[in-house]
Amino acid sequence: MKKTKFILLIFLFSYSFYSHATTINKDKTPYFNIFVDFTNSINSTIKKDFFEGSRFYDDHLNLEVIGKVNDKISYCFSNKLNKKNMDKIVDLAYLKYKWNDNLYFLIGKQAASFGSMEYANKETAYRYTDVYKNKDNPVGFSFIYIPIKNHEFQLQVVNSISNNNQEKDTIQKVNTPMGYSMNWNWSWNKIIRNRWSYSIFQENENKKFWKLLALGSQFHMNPISIEADYILSDEDIERNGSITKILQSYNHDYKNTASVKYGTYLVKLKYNFIPKWNLIAKGVYEMGSSKKGTNDILGEKKLFKKAYTYYGGIEFVPTIHHEDLSFHFVYQNQRVNYNLDQIKKENKNDHFIILGLSYRVKII
Repeated sequence: MKKTKFILLIFLFSYSFYSHATTINKDKTPYFNIFVDFTNSINSTIKKDFFEGSRFYDDHLNLEVIGKVNDKISYCFSNKLNKKNMDKIVDLAYLKYKWNDNLYFLIGKQAASFGSMEYANKETAYRYTDVYKNKDNPVGFSFIYIPIKNHEFQLQVVNSISNNNQEKDTIQKVNTPMGYSMNWNWSWNKIIRNRWSYSIFQENENKKFWKLLALGSQFHMNPISIEADYILSDEDIERNGSITKILQSYNHDYKNTASVKYGTYLVKLKYNFIPKWNLIAKGVYEMGSSKKGTNDILGEKKLFKKAYTYYGGIEFVPTIHHEDLSFHFVYQNQRVNYNLDQIKKENKNDHFIILGLSYRVKII
């Protein structure tokens, strides 16, 4: 009930912006739009050579309100309606102010300013979800500076992104941890696009940080598009908790979290072989290494994990210009190999077949 009231408040607040703006400005500069994005699919899964059957999934259901009050002020509210954690009432809620043609300010709950093409990718069927460890968007402000055409710099200062694997009983806690990101987005002649960033986030424990380097480039020469990313995640406290949970399962008295580095390489090829039809191939290689010894199993500066993920699929886009609707058929194979003899039984070789659709509906 509380969540429903909050979403209704967003509608009223946004509509009041819209009504006021259209009253004071008759050149139709203001606008007010509501969108619903959803992705549904049927998945067939094979894990450890065992067919687990097929299931229907509502992978993504999102409500988005975007608008513009006048030439200076615009806003965005967005909320994922099918998320598991219902405590987070809204995912995005920010105002954007245009100081001039070169400088913008953004304040509120916003997406983290990370680089790479993977982070900007909206094709949920092909997203490599293990890349980013955060589960919620931060609150803060951003400075966006456009010195020349096709070059954008963004400095973001936000509350540090929460880490669910943070130790609860840390001796030296940081009451108000902060995070900082510097992002450079630039393009050349619609052929080359780049998204580069470096971020550092203070953890709740003193002298513990999460540092993220994300470099991504896209080369587009119709009918072929190629994307390549490199992402280095340096984590004093492991964020996704994968190796931590495995190590703790071997020693229940061990309560610490692993200190690790994850390096990820991603390459994606998209080929528009005939109008409305795309062939997509993607490969991901991830390495996990320790920063310090953990639990008498994982030594210091040791490579403990290699993961390979392959995607292959076909996509049908009925509306070429707007790409509001798309159908996809995807095969995915994920292999995870652990180098430590004690935990090699945790190795994976999983197969997924996905048939789904993505649709963005404009309600208003």
